[in-house]
Amino acid sequence: MKILQVGSALHDWGGIERYLCYLTDGLSERGHEVWATVPPGSPLDKRLACNKAHISLKRQFQFSLLPAYLRLFRRHKFDVVNVHFSPDYIVPAIAARLAGQRNMVLTRHVVLYWKPAKVRRYTRLFDHFIGVSDAVKFRLVDSGVPANRITVAKAGCPALETSLPDDGVRAQMAIPGFSVGFFGRVVDDKGVRTLVEASRLLRPETMHVFGDGPLLAELKREGSPVRYHGRIEDVANAMNAMDAVVIPSLWEEAFPYSALEAMSLGKPILATKSGGLPEMVQEGVNGHLFEKRDSARLAEIITELASSPDRARQMGQAGKELHRSTYTIAHMAERMEAAYEGFISN
Repeated sequence: MKILQVGSALHDWGGIERYLCYLTDGLSERGHEVWATVPPGSPLDKRLACNKAHISLKRQFQFSLLPAYLRLFRRHKFDVVNVHFSPDYIVPAIAARLAGQRNMVLTRHVVLYWKPAKVRRYTRLFDHFIGVSDAVKFRLVDSGVPANRITVAKAGCPALETSLPDDGVRAQMAIPGFSVGFFGRVVDDKGVRTLVEASRLLRPETMHVFGDGPLLAELKREGSPVRYHGRIEDVANAMNAMDAVVIPSLWEEAFPYSALEAMSLGKPILATKSGGLPEMVQEGVNGHLFEKRDSARLAEIITELASSPDRARQMGQAGKELHRSTYTIAHMAERMEAAYEGFISN
């Protein structure tokens, strides 16, 4: 297949950009001719190894770029065109319709409702929709998108590679005993306050926060037994030094890479029953689930794991096997390929 991934509005480096890189690499490995639209000089432009068309879109209704997309679609007859980020939903899709481009696909990366006006607009512009988790599909259906036009194709990621043994990192960071790590932005939506409250019921320095954000200074001023390490460059070494990874989100996470990365390192995951997380964490198998804001239950789970380190390692190993069998880039590309082929055949 000849496939275009539309990333014209992706100017930074975050989850969707990583997703696009993994997807293009995986589809290329499977023998497809993969193209992408990217802003010139962007992090995505520098990292993508596929064929690229340089288009920089800043606003959803930036119709001055319509001729650039029209030229692209008229020059290349793509089998599938896949958009990922909301600013890219309108102008590329209109250009595709004008150029007679078929199989327009919209991948939804968040668990949020669409208003009726958006549902009407997007169901006219796009032939098919992909949800990165069942939770995303359910929210699209609840919004009014026909279920028979939605396919779930879950993401994957490469296994994180460490450069130092975990005991060496623990010694460098002075990490004692059973330790649980949070990796992400320090904001309210990520549930960091749940960690703080849980930490007050645990041995000091059991809870470690790796990341930065507007809430960090305030939490430090309040004081707690949490260790705040700030933003770190080497996530793999720090995550590998933890005994478990916690994702206490209040936000409806669609399918977070932090969970996939924790699996790849063999770390049990402690996560809220939120968004797509229950699809990733099998209760008692590769981690535990708890209700949003339930700091007491989180502390109880951590206490139980700390008293049964062999059980924690077994759960981590189960997660590692799950990553190998289901959530590699190769598996991700296989799922997307099947979705695309299903769209084309219909």
